Amino acid sequence: MDDDYTSIEDYFSNEVYLTHSSDYEELLGNNSRPELSPRDPTELVLMYAFNAVIVATGIVLNLVLVKGIIGAKSNGALLFVLQIALIDVLTLLTCNWELYYYIRRTWIFSKLHCTLYSGLESFTSVAVVYFIIGLNFHSISSYNLAVELSKNALATPDAESATESLTEENNYEVATDSISQKRSLTIDYRYKKRRISVRLPILLVWFIAASESLPLFLFADIETLNPADSAEQPIKQYCTELTNTVANHNIVSLMVIAIRIILPSVALVITLAQTVIKFYRGKHFTQPDEIEENVAFSLKLSIFLSISYAVFTMQRLYGSLLQEIILQPKIVPKYPGFNPIVGISLAVLHYTASFIRPLVLIIMCKQKSNNVDITFTCQKRAENNSISLQ
Repeated sequence: MDDDYTSIEDYFSNEVYLTHSSDYEELLGNNSRPELSPRDPTELVLMYAFNAVIVATGIVLNLVLVKGIIGAKSNGALLFVLQIALIDVLTLLTCNWELYYYIRRTWIFSKLHCTLYSGLESFTSVAVVYFIIGLNFHSISSYNLAVELSKNALATPDAESATESLTEENNYEVATDSISQKRSLTIDYRYKKRRISVRLPILLVWFIAASESLPLFLFADIETLNPADSAEQPIKQYCTELTNTVANHNIVSLMVIAIRIILPSVALVITLAQTVIKFYRGKHFTQPDEIEENVAFSLKLSIFLSISYAVFTMQRLYGSLLQEIILQPKIVPKYPGFNPIVGISLAVLHYTASFIRPLVLIIMCKQKSNNVDITFTCQKRAENNSISLQ
C-alpha cells in the first residue's frame, strides 16, 4: 500500500471518498453534450433548399388555403380541410428538429426542444390521419343523405303533392283574457335534415390527438447513451419518452400501436374503399337541391387526402414508429431499419405531404367543374375602393 492508515476506519473512509470522486467525475464527463463535428456544406445546402422549397412554401400554401376557407364561410367537408391545413402548418414547423436529429444521429437541442418535438410530432401524426378518416365518414354520410332525399323525391309523382307531404299545417289556439284566436303553424320538413354536422367529430379528433400526445409533452426527455468504446466514438443523446418500469413501457407501446397504427390503418382502408364506390355510384343521379354541400366534391377530397396519406405517410407508421416500438427498451432514432440515405429520404417524403396537400387542394377548389365558391387572393375594386376576395 502507498498510504499508511492508523486504523481500519481511516482505510475505508479514504477508499470510499476516492472511489466516489473518480466515479462522479466520470459521470459528469459522460453526461456532457456531445461535441458536434463541423457541418458538411452539402448538408447545409440541402437543409436550406428543403426549408425554402418545402417548409416555407408549404406554410404559405396552407395559410392561403385556411384564409380562403374562412373567407368563404365554408362548412361540411371543407371544415375538415381547414383542420388538416392547420395541422400541416404545425407539421412543417417541427420537421427541422427531426431532420437534424436523423442527420446527426444524436439529439443536439435542449430538453425543452425535445419535449416540444416529441409532443407535436405525436399530436400532428394522430390528428391528420383521424381528420382524414372523419372527412371520409362525413362524405359517405352526405352521399347517403343525398340518395335518401333523391329516392323520396322520386317516390312522389306530383311536385305539388311532394310539397304538401313535406309541409304540414298545425292549427292551435292562442287564448287571451277575452279573445280566443286560431292560428296556423307551418312546418317545412324539407329543411329538417339537409346537412351533416361536423362540429362533434372535429372536437373528438382534437381530443384524441391531445390525449395521445399528452404523455410525450409530460415525460419526453433526453437520454444519454455511452458507446462501448467511448474513447473513439462520441456520446449519443436521444430524445425519447422516459417511463419508470417495463410495465409502463408495455402499456404505452400497446396504446401507441392501437391508436396510431392499427386503428387508423384499418379505418382508412375501409373508408377509402367506400368513398371510391360512392363516388362512382353518384354519377348516376342528380344531387337534390336540399343538400347544401357539394357531395361529389366532398368525395373527391376524401379520395385524394386518403391516397396522399397512404403514399406519403403510411410508410412512417410501419417503417419508423413500429420499428421503434419493437426494438424497445433499446433507444433508437427514426427509421432504425434503414440506412441513412433511405431513412432521410422517407422522412422528407413524409413532410413533403404537407406541401403537396394544400397545393392540390387549392387547384381542386379553383376548378370550375367542382363548383366551389372559394377565393384565395385579395384585389381592390376601383369603383368603391373596397377589397374583395378573388
